[in-house]
Amino acid sequence: MKKITIILSGTLLLISACKKETIKEKISEDMQASVVQQLSDNVYLSTYAELELRAAKLKLDIEALKTQTTNANLNICRTDWKAAREVWENSEAWLFGPVATESIDPRIDTWPVDFVRLDSVLQSQAVFSEQYVDDLEESLKGFQPIEYLLYGLNGNKDASELTARELDFLSSLAANLDKLTTELHSSWKKSNGDYISELKNFGSSQEFPTRLSLYEEMANAMIGICDEVANGKINEVFIHLDSMGEESPFAKNSITDFTNNIKGVKNVYLGTFNGVDGRGIEDFVRLHNLSLDASIKQKTELAILALGQITDPFGQAITTQPIQVQAAIDAINSLKTEMETKLIPLIQLHVQ
Repeated sequence: MKKITIILSGTLLLISACKKETIKEKISEDMQASVVQQLSDNVYLSTYAELELRAAKLKLDIEALKTQTTNANLNICRTDWKAAREVWENSEAWLFGPVATESIDPRIDTWPVDFVRLDSVLQSQAVFSEQYVDDLEESLKGFQPIEYLLYGLNGNKDASELTARELDFLSSLAANLDKLTTELHSSWKKSNGDYISELKNFGSSQEFPTRLSLYEEMANAMIGICDEVANGKINEVFIHLDSMGEESPFAKNSITDFTNNIKGVKNVYLGTFNGVDGRGIEDFVRLHNLSLDASIKQKTELAILALGQITDPFGQAITTQPIQVQAAIDAINSLKTEMETKLIPLIQLHVQ
């Protein structure tokens, strides 16, 4: 009897352990689904909705600038440009889906501006129709040419310097940006392109046939923008001392751009945007590794802080503040490495 009791006790322990593991897996699966549902609505879709609104305001205010070309109206347009730019840079933390497959990203955000071609366009007799702007090469439309026309080469353009031809082109470029941001938002909406359902049905959708495929996509998108900011946008300009390769030089907005990219990563990780705080990737991470969660949050804040230490415009800071620039590169790369070496393995371990 004693021997039988020992065997039964061992069996009970095994059953209990299996039951606990099953419960933990179920909790993890429910969390994974909840994170995707809330991220899709609260961050991804909401960001694109806000981008559409801000691009529409820029378009309307540029039309007003055409009618009354005053410095007051010019400054309103500059503020609009920065506002739309902020949300766009946030959204670069997930450059997957229609923004990539429909080539919306390069049509919205290719730099540097091709000055020679831009001047030839302005001097031509072309009518700036919707089709004409659609057919332009990528470096001649989107945020950067609009920035150049609003600010001028040295960032201090006066409204009186805007020619009728420039105003016409500005209007057409703003209309094109408005159209593309509307298309991008619509492509995600359930009532239109419904890309959001590809995410929400992850594990059985065409693009994400497994849960792992979506979680890896989301994590790699965050890693990708960190890599682009640190080693592309900043370091390429820094090591070559080539301010002509700067992303937003005319508005002196580059450091703000970089910061908004990292804030986009933060939005995805925390599940926050525009005052809404839902579930984000942090909730999945916290379920499995509290130490990693704390580390990612700390490194994100350190990256944002390091960028804030660059107080000169980026094109000048590459020579006047090299220590601060290098510190920002290092901080962003540290965040990138943390996600590459720890977040991705955690995902691969717990998401099937």
